[in-house]
Amino acid sequence: MKDPSQNIFDKTSVNNKHVADSENNKSDPEQIICACANLKLNDFERMVRELNDQSFGDILIKTEAGNTCTACLLDLEYFFVKAKSQNYKKYEKEVDRLNLKNKSSINIKQQFYKAIDSIAPPIAWAPTNFIPIIKGSSIETWLTITNHDLLFSDRKSAPIKVTLKIRDKKGRCICKKKLLVGLGDELKLRLDKHLTYDSKPLTVGAAYINTHAVYPAMRGTIRPQFEILAPKGACALHAQGDVGPGDTWFTVQNRPNDQRLFFVLVNTFHRPQSVSISLPFELYPSGLAPKTVDNLYLPAHGTEVYEINCDELLSKALSEKPFSINVKTERSCRVYLLCGSANLDQFSIDHR
Repeated sequence: MKDPSQNIFDKTSVNNKHVADSENNKSDPEQIICACANLKLNDFERMVRELNDQSFGDILIKTEAGNTCTACLLDLEYFFVKAKSQNYKKYEKEVDRLNLKNKSSINIKQQFYKAIDSIAPPIAWAPTNFIPIIKGSSIETWLTITNHDLLFSDRKSAPIKVTLKIRDKKGRCICKKKLLVGLGDELKLRLDKHLTYDSKPLTVGAAYINTHAVYPAMRGTIRPQFEILAPKGACALHAQGDVGPGDTWFTVQNRPNDQRLFFVLVNTFHRPQSVSISLPFELYPSGLAPKTVDNLYLPAHGTEVYEINCDELLSKALSEKPFSINVKTERSCRVYLLCGSANLDQFSIDHR
C-alpha cells in the first residue's frame, strides 16, 4: 500500500494519462479561489491545516466559500484534497488524538470510516447539481456538459463520469443514465422528452446531476448548463448545488400585456415541504400591505410551477412599478423565476 502522505496529485495516471508534475502546477497563494467569499488560496489552505479533521463540507461552512454561485466548488475540492494530502503526516498525531478523544461518543459506523481515513486521506465528492426541466407546446429543455481545458497549458482536465437522474413533478425517478464525457468531448441531451405533457401551459420536472473526475486534475468547462428553447428565442443557465431553507427574493414588474411570470420550485429534499409566496414588497411605497397569496405543497423531490398573477385592484395600484416577491421554503429548495412572453414563445430565467 502506498504511503498516504504521498501527494496524490504528483503522479496519477489512468489509461497512460498523467496529471502534470506538481512543480509545474504551483498556484499563486494570493489568488482568489472564491470571489463570492473573497477567499484566498493561502487562507483556505491554512483553514484546512488548522481543521485537518474536518470534512470538505465543514470547511465550506467555516469559510463560507462555494455556497453562493457554486462556480468554484470543483476548484475548492482540488485544493482541499491537495492540502489534505500534502499535510497528512504533519497533522496525523493531532487527528489520532481527536479520534481517540471522540471514539467513545461516536457509533461503530463512524469509527469504521475514521479508520479508513487514517489509512488514506479522504477525497472530496462533488455535491449534486439541479436544473429545472420545462416542457410545453414547442418548448424544450436541453442539458449540455462540455469537457474542455480552460487556459491551463500544463494542467489538464480529466474524463468526467456523469450520473443523471430525471424526476417528474411528483418526484418520481423516470430516467437514470450513467455517462462518460471524455477530454474534449461534449454531451448534449434533450431532457423534456422524458416528461408527459399533462398540465398546461407548462409541465415541469427536474434533473439531478452528479459529476466526478476519473482521476485528480484541474477543472475544465464541465459545469452543467441547460437551455430552454422556444419558437422565438432561447435562454440558458448553469446548474446549481443545493441551498438551505429560508427566504428567496425576486424583483419584478407587473406587465400582464407583455409577459407572464412563473416560479419553478425544485424540492431538493427527500421529504415533502410547504412553500409560501408573499407580495407585494414595494420599492416605491403606496400603502399596499404585503400578504401571503398562496401556499404550495411540494412532494419529496417534487417540482412545481406557479404563475404569478396580480388581481385587477393590485395591478392598478402597482401600475408597472417594480416590486419584490418573497418565497419562503421549509427545507432545501431551488427557486427559479421564469419570464415568458405573453404567448410563451420566448423565455428568460433567473435564480437566487
